[in-house]
Amino acid sequence: MMLAELRRELEDRTTLARFDLLASLERDDGQTLAGLSRALLVTAGNVTGLVDRAERDGVVERRSEPSDRRVVRVWLTRAGRALIRELLPLHASQVRELIGALPAQDRRELRRLLGALREHLLAQARAREVGARGASRDADPTERS
Repeated sequence: MMLAELRRELEDRTTLARFDLLASLERDDGQTLAGLSRALLVTAGNVTGLVDRAERDGVVERRSEPSDRRVVRVWLTRAGRALIRELLPLHASQVRELIGALPAQDRRELRRLLGALREHLLAQARAREVGARGASRDADPTERS
């Protein structure tokens, strides 16, 4: 229900997924696609499509890492930075309105619990990623002698 309310408020400006992408880059600009996938808790395919559309609309740009051109990082453009800086206070106000009826202690506990859940999910995503890399090396016949 909360996501539906947040989505409804953003729908005339952007999608909730794009808001999350821009907010993640506002916190830590220049992330890799894999890093964004972990931060947003979505698949690599989802983040690629999300970045493709955001880049097409001029709010992010991809740049190759100068020291390793295989690594691509995603950066906010001036327009993307302006958009997220406009939306963040509106979003924060909306969240305060939605959970404002909870006592302060309950809000703190909710934040702590959601943070713990997020850390658990991120750890699982990292473990899956490490496992997938190990499995792909095991399946590669050129790696065996």
